[in-house]
Amino acid sequence: MQQKTKKFIFISVLITGCIITNLISTNDEAKTLPVSSLPQSAQGAVASKAAQAKTVRVQVSGAVLEQGIYDVPASCRVEEAIAAAGGMTENADSERVNLVRKVRDGMQIRVPVKKAAWTSRTQRKNDQATAGYSASSTKKVGSTRAGAGKNNSAVQSVRINSASVSELQQLPGIGPALAQRIVETRNSGRFNSADDLLRVPGIGKAKLAKLRDYVEVD
Repeated sequence: MQQKTKKFIFISVLITGCIITNLISTNDEAKTLPVSSLPQSAQGAVASKAAQAKTVRVQVSGAVLEQGIYDVPASCRVEEAIAAAGGMTENADSERVNLVRKVRDGMQIRVPVKKAAWTSRTQRKNDQATAGYSASSTKKVGSTRAGAGKNNSAVQSVRINSASVSELQQLPGIGPALAQRIVETRNSGRFNSADDLLRVPGIGKAKLAKLRDYVEVD
């Protein structure tokens, strides 16, 4: 009777072990189920997730042909990311870029410009700005001269040897400082002709030409 009982227990344990082993094998198979056995929609989701896990997004800017944001393999290096942006331009300073550095998600890769090229470009911009300023200044000066021409029609002859500082300021282009210098110059020697105004610091041939019709030597 005891032998039958022991035999029954052994058989029961054996059957239970087989059932447990079978269940474990089934779970392992479910875990390692190949993607190809999944529905097509599920396969696409798995493939998309796997692709995303293997790529990173980086920004490439500076001296490259096509600046922008690129998705590159997670294992690639800076050199490959720059290649994805069309490569470097002629004025790129490759010596200041670590081309073998591995990329990471969210990384910004900026390729600098050679110092000589940067200096040339900056100088060119400065020259353009200066040219624009000069043109603007010339335009303003032209407008001022035009306005002065209109006012000159009301200017009467001024006796440069006896006129006061305020009277001398009626002459075109003569301000308080220049009028004072005219008085100081004539105190050291009277003006014998309009040409003697060239002795006054600040009056040149161009200014004299504008004053000639409005001065009188007494």
